[in-house]
Amino acid sequence: MRLPFLPAVNLLSKLDTERVKVLLDLETASPYLSISSDCRTLQIAEEHQNLPDTPKRFTGSASVLGSQGFTAGRHYWELEVGGGNTWAVGVALESVQRKESLVMAMEKIWALRMDWDGSYTALTMPPTQLSLQEEPRRIRVHLDYEAGQVTFYNTDNMRQILQFNVSFSEKVFPYFWLWTPGTHIKLCS
Repeated sequence: MRLPFLPAVNLLSKLDTERVKVLLDLETASPYLSISSDCRTLQIAEEHQNLPDTPKRFTGSASVLGSQGFTAGRHYWELEVGGGNTWAVGVALESVQRKESLVMAMEKIWALRMDWDGSYTALTMPPTQLSLQEEPRRIRVHLDYEAGQVTFYNTDNMRQILQFNVSFSEKVFPYFWLWTPGTHIKLCS
């Protein structure tokens, strides 16, 4: 008996269809951040920028959202963290508090944070110290909206760093935060 021909499925190609090109949303960027002209790199600004204080803008923390939000599906984006420390990357709800400090906004943020002392923390309430074998500099953030999962991978070896299980009920955006000058985050294309 001959079996029917079944074409090979390239799983990597299927995963790549979930990849999104994330750009930084200038309307949400804190006046403490400097955003590159291509909206892919952020760093601490040399001086406080004079930007309109709109409801969308973060003024209580050096934060910015990605320009595209999600209410369904599976999506991932990759980024590089260069130099320095004290950064956070992950996702935030559209209704995240933007006028208060990061600590006050954490109930609507799910992120991986590198602290000033080089340790890593899962941003939960309260923050949870992580014990990582290696220092990730290129990170994949994977959002599965329906499954309620936000998963972080070290892109160099695709080892899972952290996973949050959440029940989403509103739009979710990529989230980025910096604290220390000399640190930058660059979104990979």
